[in-house]
Amino acid sequence: MTALSEECIKCGICEMVCPSTLSALRLIDVKRSREPPLPEALDCTTCNACVAACPVGVHITKSIEKMRGHFETPGYGETLRNISTYGASVVPEGRLKVRPKPCKTAYFAGCLTNYRLWPIASAMEKTLDYMGIEFTRIDECCCGSPLNRIGRFDLAKAMLEKNLDQFRKLGVETIVTSCPGCTSTLLEYQDEFEVCHYLDLYDAYDIYGALHKEPYRATLHYPCHLYRNVSPYTMKVAETILKKMCDYVPLADPGLCCGAGGGVRRNDIGLARSLKKRKIEDIMAVSPDVVAVVCPQCRVQLSEDVPAEDLSILLAKNLKPTL
Repeated sequence: MTALSEECIKCGICEMVCPSTLSALRLIDVKRSREPPLPEALDCTTCNACVAACPVGVHITKSIEKMRGHFETPGYGETLRNISTYGASVVPEGRLKVRPKPCKTAYFAGCLTNYRLWPIASAMEKTLDYMGIEFTRIDECCCGSPLNRIGRFDLAKAMLEKNLDQFRKLGVETIVTSCPGCTSTLLEYQDEFEVCHYLDLYDAYDIYGALHKEPYRATLHYPCHLYRNVSPYTMKVAETILKKMCDYVPLADPGLCCGAGGGVRRNDIGLARSLKKRKIEDIMAVSPDVVAVVCPQCRVQLSEDVPAEDLSILLAKNLKPTL
């Protein structure tokens, strides 16, 4: 079988669309020659813009993730320590309060939502209840997404299996997610359970009729791991929801990476903030009252500079009262 790196035709399109500072062609050549991986691989946000643009389908991002397994950095070390110590990619602030019960549907929040951005989980639970969906929560550990991004695939698989075993015991069939990293990981690394991001669920349940117009101006940031790793249709759903709720103004390039993904924010905060500058300029150009996001990591990154809020929270506040 031909290695993915050997399929590269050196057209250079990957480098034209890359939001970061790496040379994808040079990294692929290193992989092809079996030389030691370059530290440049650490700068990849795993946004998958290169994969989406590649005319021959080279999985450049996956190759870069594999290269990263050879590196030990302070940022990667922090991720590994947190997961080995707490079972989460961040240090927990308090204990996760859930009551697992047998149920066909489960909501999986993810580490950042559980321990930093819990209003997202509260909004999700409120909206699931509003739609009449019975669901359960599990005593979550990290899904493995941060570990996959830094090339620790075996440990990621073990963490994911701990969650899957809980789902099996509860008779879960469908997992609802609110984190794109969790969504893409659950879709890619298991095929036992149906997985859907909350946007797909809102669309399937026709949530639009429960929304009303409010006097604020919002724009939308497309998170890479949802828009390119899962489905671009999710962003059409998000746009339709916003148009129902407010004055929606699109960005010039909504799919431009914010710079936080792939472990870059934790490993090199200076680079992450540098990569964010063009995104912030695009946002300021349309003067929104709020930037709607559908990714906890993007929300943290953008909130340093502009008002940003998860769409699940904006929607939960907007829902018409039930009779």
